Amino acid sequence: MKSYKVKIVIFSFLLLAGCSDFLDLKPISNSSIAGFYNSQNDFENAIIGAYSSLRAGGTFNDDVQLVGDLRSDNTEMGTTASDRFNYNDMARFQMNVDNKISPSIWDGNYKGITRVNEILERIDGLKEAPESFRDLIEGEARFLRAVFYFNLVRVFGDVPLVSQVLKTIEEGYEIGRTDRKEVYDLIVDDLEIASAKLPLKPVQTGRATSGAAKSLLGKVYLTIHENEKAASVLREVIQSNEYSLLSDYEDLWKVDNKNNNEIIFAVQFERASSNGTGSRFLERYSPYLYPHLGYYSTAGGYNIPTENLIEAFEPDDLRKDASINESYIDPDGNEVTGLQGRFQNKFTDVPIQGQGSNDNFPVIRYADVLLSYAEALNEIGFESGGEAFDYLNLIRSRAGLPDLSVNSKEEFREAVLHERRVEFAFEGHRWFDLIRMGKAIEIIKENKGIDINENKFVLPIPQEQIDINPEKIKQNPGY
Repeated sequence: MKSYKVKIVIFSFLLLAGCSDFLDLKPISNSSIAGFYNSQNDFENAIIGAYSSLRAGGTFNDDVQLVGDLRSDNTEMGTTASDRFNYNDMARFQMNVDNKISPSIWDGNYKGITRVNEILERIDGLKEAPESFRDLIEGEARFLRAVFYFNLVRVFGDVPLVSQVLKTIEEGYEIGRTDRKEVYDLIVDDLEIASAKLPLKPVQTGRATSGAAKSLLGKVYLTIHENEKAASVLREVIQSNEYSLLSDYEDLWKVDNKNNNEIIFAVQFERASSNGTGSRFLERYSPYLYPHLGYYSTAGGYNIPTENLIEAFEPDDLRKDASINESYIDPDGNEVTGLQGRFQNKFTDVPIQGQGSNDNFPVIRYADVLLSYAEALNEIGFESGGEAFDYLNLIRSRAGLPDLSVNSKEEFREAVLHERRVEFAFEGHRWFDLIRMGKAIEIIKENKGIDINENKFVLPIPQEQIDINPEKIKQNPGY
């Protein structure tokens, strides 16, 4: 029998939790499957374990959003010290097959998928639980699986589709890369079911809702260019009246206001002295050797705003100062500017050394729904001064900017792309927006001076996956 190392066939990575507050949950053991899944409490623990996968480095504590930012014209690396050359290579489209980023994203998301597959296979067997509980757990599991696969398919293209628990090693070796259309079909199916089964309001802060499932479904439909369907489901989210824009953009990033009414779904992080549930955004996205953290750190220098992004903000755009610092004063009183001095201003909670901070990561904001809806309406058919303008101008109005006035579908598409760039800076959207709107090759050439082709739209498959199963797992072209 072949030695078993296949990363895509991870049998059980259940993270069990020992307390009731979602923000405090931390894995405390790896339980065997045999004695598990016997009670509602077991399934509660299992679904919280699945949520905790969102906090992994390969999901939303680092790499997925760095793909969305660094590969775009929004950010660059502030240093190549230590192992940052991997991220610099990604930003410069020079990745090789043995990079560290691809395995991190692959493993982090497939571990999450394994956890939810275990839950989905067993939830119907919990007959003593009320149907409402089974619906909740199934809806959350399907929503999470859709999130993980949406990450994978956008980053790698065709990926292995594992939608059930694998019982044997041999089963794992039979699974190859699946056409991305089938992957998107599963994502859509999961989100449609999740939107029907999930509640309107979260059962606990940070857990999924029907609005989160519908909002993500709308983004998926936009990604696969099914604009009529995108508009329909996003309209439902808007008409639910469950969400609203905050009047002050800066308030979005205050840590004591992080689960506000504009946040549809965010990955929950909590700074603590020992449990490892904090985020590392401030520390990572600060300048290299930034002296104002309260302790010495060499963790900074990631995701530094480009000069081009700074110039993209219109005069008087209130989002600029809320998003970007262009310099800082060092301990000797000197102003540090340029690549070494500029940094993001959204994630601001000071971390505990080695334990991170309280900044959540927003996966879906209501502003995203509004701009996605405007985009879908325009793609369906441009209407001068029509409904699409209303929703885009809501975003501009909050930013202190005048209403948009353009005269064609193409001009409106460019306006949406621009608005998304400055609205969601450092939130991991830009690269995927460029791909969806067919602008990646042009923008990367224009703003980074780099010639790319469609092969570079995805990252290389982790080489270890190919080495383990070369008959079924093939490398992406161009790597």
